[in-house]
Amino acid sequence: MKINPDKNIGKVLIIVEGLKTEFYLLRKLFTQIFDYTYEKLDRLDKYQKYNEKEGIESSIFVINTENSAISYINNSNEYMNALFERLIEKYKFPVDRAAIYYLFDRDIKSNTDAHFISDLIGALSSSRDVNEMSMMQGLLLLSYPCIESYTAANFIDRTIDLHFDTGENLKQFLHQNHVNQSKITRSSVLKAVEEMELGLREIGVSEYDIDDFSPTNRQVFEHQEEFYSSNSKLKCLSLLSVILLDLGIIELDSDE
Repeated sequence: MKINPDKNIGKVLIIVEGLKTEFYLLRKLFTQIFDYTYEKLDRLDKYQKYNEKEGIESSIFVINTENSAISYINNSNEYMNALFERLIEKYKFPVDRAAIYYLFDRDIKSNTDAHFISDLIGALSSSRDVNEMSMMQGLLLLSYPCIESYTAANFIDRTIDLHFDTGENLKQFLHQNHVNQSKITRSSVLKAVEEMELGLREIGVSEYDIDDFSPTNRQVFEHQEEFYSSNSKLKCLSLLSVILLDLGIIELDSDE
């Protein structure tokens, strides 16, 4: 496994549900661990730009859905459509030419509609290609039970063996064990990829295609739903590292 710190990643749009944790984590990843321009516009209409670079095409833009729920992702959502237009017109961000990722939690308490999530998994299958059936572009990446599972994967061995019913309980666990995002480094980011790969293997995913991630996404989702039905908990797993692999910032060895 290797890092390509100077990789030209083009324009990247990441859509998140939370107001704080996701924005902080992604800014740390893309401006401190890696050296990219980062812009954010949250649902409170607060815009900021970090690490601006002249003449560099690679940049990350992070935005919110209208409310903190996965149900606000859909083609007919007027808020999202207007926001995309605003990014293009006001901020000169080419949404139609960007890699798009939807980074959401599978917290049973906050995102409750399993059928809707299952449909989204099929609709949002590729970061760059429009799904011909749904006419939606973007790759849905879930964190089980919440975004903090990525932080756990940076520092804790075999995070897939940790089981939590809610994101709040995972947050408390991390706090009690002094695990926090501020300690993330390039080395720990590589560990998080290894933890994701291990978690996928434990679930039964032997290989996957990032260009068509829906089958893997669905296998993970169905495994977690089945596990939750028997244990009332989810296995700790974040798919955030897929972004770094898809963009080529991190490369797996050919035998991995």
